[in-house]
Amino acid sequence: MVTIPAFVLAFAGYAEEPSASAKAEAKTKSGAESAIEVGAITATSKVTAVDAAKRTVTLTNEAGETNIYKLGKNVRNFDQIKVGDQVKATLLESVAVAVSKSSAPPTGARGLVAVAPKGAMPGVIMAKTRQITAKIVSVDPQARTVTVEGPMGGKPTIKVGPRVNLDQLQTGDDVTLRVTDALAIRVEKP
Repeated sequence: MVTIPAFVLAFAGYAEEPSASAKAEAKTKSGAESAIEVGAITATSKVTAVDAAKRTVTLTNEAGETNIYKLGKNVRNFDQIKVGDQVKATLLESVAVAVSKSSAPPTGARGLVAVAPKGAMPGVIMAKTRQITAKIVSVDPQARTVTVEGPMGGKPTIKVGPRVNLDQLQTGDDVTLRVTDALAIRVEKP
């Protein structure tokens, strides 16, 4: 599990487990009550070839599968990638930071992309927040999750933040959820 502040949901090194001192410091800061603990899936691949002329990188994953990726000119710090480097990708569990009873249509999605500064090892953090209008199928106060049925019939179970009052939500309610998804990819030396 990874603990991240609800208002950023991934924008401060969320792919790493915080140190004990960082966790203690976070609990004393204002807004710590809005921290959300979420699941994260991390996959690591090894750079096995780099072709600078073609701007391709060959990655071999933990299962031994090899894939070649062509990286566009907008990939900053391509020249920093070397054979033997590790590429780590971390996908965070979807989190609902707000749930409200509503019959209003969704207002769309917002996203953010942040890249490593020029000269640093390549890396990117991408997050997208979207609104979903759905019907509640179930509420689990212990796990702090709601299962909803969306307009396309899917029934995802979504973790909710501590500021969402689950006592006000019931099976059958039409709700609007503001859900955030985040992905981080970074290249690091072994």
